[in-house]
Amino acid sequence: MYLPRLRRIDTVIKEMKQVDSNTVVSRFFLTKLLKEGKITPLKYGDSWVINIDELYGFMSGMKFEDKPYISPVKRNIRKSGEIWRAFQAEDPDTKIRKLNLRLFVKEQGIWYFVSSVGHWVIDADELMYKLNPRGIDCKVDMPRLRWHDDTVRRFRYLHQDIPVTINIVEKALQSESVFKVQNGHRWIINYDQLEMEVYKQLGRI
Repeated sequence: MYLPRLRRIDTVIKEMKQVDSNTVVSRFFLTKLLKEGKITPLKYGDSWVINIDELYGFMSGMKFEDKPYISPVKRNIRKSGEIWRAFQAEDPDTKIRKLNLRLFVKEQGIWYFVSSVGHWVIDADELMYKLNPRGIDCKVDMPRLRWHDDTVRRFRYLHQDIPVTINIVEKALQSESVFKVQNGHRWIINYDQLEMEVYKQLGRI
């Protein structure tokens, strides 16, 4: 079963820059995506968190939208500790902890019950819906994000092994296969998709 990989905004930026020091992701950009509902605005505990698979998927052109919750005939009941351990096993850097999980359940009105010995049992399906309302169901690799104008100027320099021109790069950028999103007065592009499109135009794929 897929479990969302939840991160605070600052953690997302830190992790992306560790993998790709040239990424143009910023707090302003991520906050803008949350405010506009481009990715799910999820308040967890005292901070806003992002499902990085949803973020990476969005920046790769994947389409997501909220899905209605349909309560099953029989509840999928799990102890809070069992749920917490499942998240830990799947994602050691998860934001999910036993105590903040219980707080989230109470704040979101998710069905739960406290046994006579203090065990919290939670409707796991309703919880997963609240954590992942758009139904993301797979891990997505982190894309390389670049400014449009910088990419056009530097693409030929960075790819001296292929006969590429600025016109070819600009034509590739117009393809619907290359994800683009505006950030302020500039455009951010998915560099991995741009490279692929350029190679296609040159007949290298």
